[in-house]
Amino acid sequence: MNVEPWSTVGPGSSAAIVPGIQYLLRAHGHAVAVDGAYGPATAAAVSAFQTAQGVPSDGIVGPITWPRLVIAVQQGSTGDAVRAVQQFGLARSPGEDPLIVDGDFGPITKERVEFFQESWGLSLDGVAGRETWSFFSTFMPGERPWALVKQGSSQATNWRVLAAQHLLRAHGATIAADGAFGPLSGQAVQAFQQTLRAVEISTTLGQLDWPSLIITVKQGDGPEGPKGEAVRAVQTLLADLTVDGDFGPQTDAAVRQFQQVFLPPADGVVGPNTWHTLMVRLFE
Repeated sequence: MNVEPWSTVGPGSSAAIVPGIQYLLRAHGHAVAVDGAYGPATAAAVSAFQTAQGVPSDGIVGPITWPRLVIAVQQGSTGDAVRAVQQFGLARSPGEDPLIVDGDFGPITKERVEFFQESWGLSLDGVAGRETWSFFSTFMPGERPWALVKQGSSQATNWRVLAAQHLLRAHGATIAADGAFGPLSGQAVQAFQQTLRAVEISTTLGQLDWPSLIITVKQGDGPEGPKGEAVRAVQTLLADLTVDGDFGPQTDAAVRQFQQVFLPPADGVVGPNTWHTLMVRLFE
């Protein structure tokens, strides 16, 4: 759950993920229509697939069924498992044409998959496999997942790295905020996770971590102490700001401008919704 936010989808759903499920079922030999409606025929195919896989046969695609249903595809792959990926469209900008659902994983499909991976802090390999599909699975109404920050990533490959390091410092970590999320940052993640829970400990910041890691900040906060580090985290996520931990007029103006575009009304307060939106880039 922390690094793979699998959804749960069942009968009656018409979410954007349903055609993906239907294409994957077809790739496994189940002759279902790709109509986007999770009706009796799709539920029966899911149940049959689950029985063959030796998992509870309830006709619902959830965290147990998803990893077995997913088929990893990459450039050069063909067929319904590729169509399952392409049907999401994966546009990089609002005006860009969606992917053509032709079952041919070519260079354009690879570019779109890589952009999706970059947008969510996933392994940037162009392969639509288990990790990437766990985020594809959230193409349905409800809360969007948090992006990942992994050990081994850098500010150059994941623009959240500096923000993550500053937030870990706000919670007592003694790491340098240097933009390289190496072993010391990974150890800081593990130490932070151990204050939250006894299971799902890793070197990756994920779904269970961000809600407790973020700190609400507003004009007048910083630059010393936890608030100062949280302000620095915000400043790394907005363009052309000096990262000094002082939430002054320039930072306030930048936050309000961002909010006005992405989640109005703009109040200048960086709370959970603003933090979440800052961490995700759905378009170029």
